[in-house]
Amino acid sequence: MLTFASPTDEAQAAELMQPCLIRVIDNIRKHTETLDWRADYLEQVRWPGSATPEQRQQVRDLAAQLSEASPEEDKAIRQQLRQLPAPSPGYELRLTKGAGEATTEEPRTVTLDVWELCFDVCFSDYQPPQPASVDPALLDDDGEIDWLALDEKAKTLVEQAIDQATAAA
Repeated sequence: MLTFASPTDEAQAAELMQPCLIRVIDNIRKHTETLDWRADYLEQVRWPGSATPEQRQQVRDLAAQLSEASPEEDKAIRQQLRQLPAPSPGYELRLTKGAGEATTEEPRTVTLDVWELCFDVCFSDYQPPQPASVDPALLDDDGEIDWLALDEKAKTLVEQAIDQATAAA
């Protein structure tokens, strides 16, 4: 679970995460265009470590009931959901090489966590479970996003992550 070193870091991260995600995705696209690996995105559901299989199923069942619920039932279902562990979305980049019909080599696949890349871009020395601190180099003197610094850090970290993952595969 992501925690922050200070309330200021949490507020700055709230402003930076969407731009970080956009820059990470754009730099993944740019870099993978130069590789002979196929890139696919997978949406994953992440559950807190404390969530039991029964709780996960209960959340899925309640969420399915929401679409058919009356306003009164909707309120009761949402109240029940607030008492249960909540999943969060996760996004993975899957890179595959050698899966084509014209090749005889075994397919190789590597997977990168897109959110982890975003966290690496947004935070200084991101080391979970340590509290995260926003990288001050991503902000200008007025506290606004330094778009050039953000893009350069995203580009560097994305290229390093993809190059290391594909080299190891």
